[in-house]
Amino acid sequence: MRAVASVVLLAFAVLAVPLALVAAWARLQLVDEDAFAATLTPLAADPRVQSLVIDEATSAITASLDASASDAAVPPTAARALELLGRPTAAAARSLTERAVTEVVRSDRFSSVWAAVVRTSHRALVFGATSDGGGIIVLTPDGLGIQVGGVVSAITDELSLQGSPVAALIPSVDRVVIVDDGAPLRVLRAGYAVATAVGVLLPALAVVLLAGGALVGQRRGRAIIGTGLAIAVGSGILLIGAAAAPDVVARTAAASGLDPAGVSAIVRQLLTSLVGSSGLAFGAGVLLLAAGLIVARHTNRTGAPLSPAGPSS
Repeated sequence: MRAVASVVLLAFAVLAVPLALVAAWARLQLVDEDAFAATLTPLAADPRVQSLVIDEATSAITASLDASASDAAVPPTAARALELLGRPTAAAARSLTERAVTEVVRSDRFSSVWAAVVRTSHRALVFGATSDGGGIIVLTPDGLGIQVGGVVSAITDELSLQGSPVAALIPSVDRVVIVDDGAPLRVLRAGYAVATAVGVLLPALAVVLLAGGALVGQRRGRAIIGTGLAIAVGSGILLIGAAAAPDVVARTAAASGLDPAGVSAIVRQLLTSLVGSSGLAFGAGVLLLAAGLIVARHTNRTGAPLSPAGPSS
């Protein structure tokens, strides 16, 4: 009965380990703004992400410029900027805007701009405002989208600080780029409260199952082997899933007309801490597996379980 109980506990532990790792990671990212910012802020220096931001921001600005091409629709500040620039044609204005956006995104200052956008997005998510356009990631009737206006606004502010007259040319942008059907965000929003609660409970449950499986087993060596195997298999499954996720999301992004390399880089960076904790768990499982083999070999050689006082006579 003890052997059966040990096997059952460890079998449940195989399922509990990846769930516990995901729950702890999700809770940290959802609750801790500093952890979320630390995860995504390094993306500002990634050329693939910079290219994605430049393409989408320039596209959104160009669309807004085309919509307000007539002089009657040009704001006074933009009209003055046009005069300073010699009233360029629409094509020239778009070219100037693209160059200005590229200079900001490729500059060292963009890291501060990006960090501010990431923190704003996290606050909007935490307060449940993303569904109505309150954050960078929004849920619309058409699906999950990226609110380009927030990024464009941050770039415009940076241009204004630099005193660039091009800043006055950039209109207010209200554009959402649809990247998915919205199901992932719906699941995320529905599970936010659950994730914050089970982010502590699931890891504790996984520890209880693993410890129970190891202590209940009559043969200590085999119990330790089973515990290490449960940890290694559970975390290994999660590592495989995390490795495949960027490619899956990149294919979805390509179908939506986004740069798959940039989207894939964002997903990889977002999963960095989860992959790290899963790798540590996998290493711990392998070490326990090795320790269990040593204990089992010693037991077989002496004919008695290993105890702190040494082999029994």
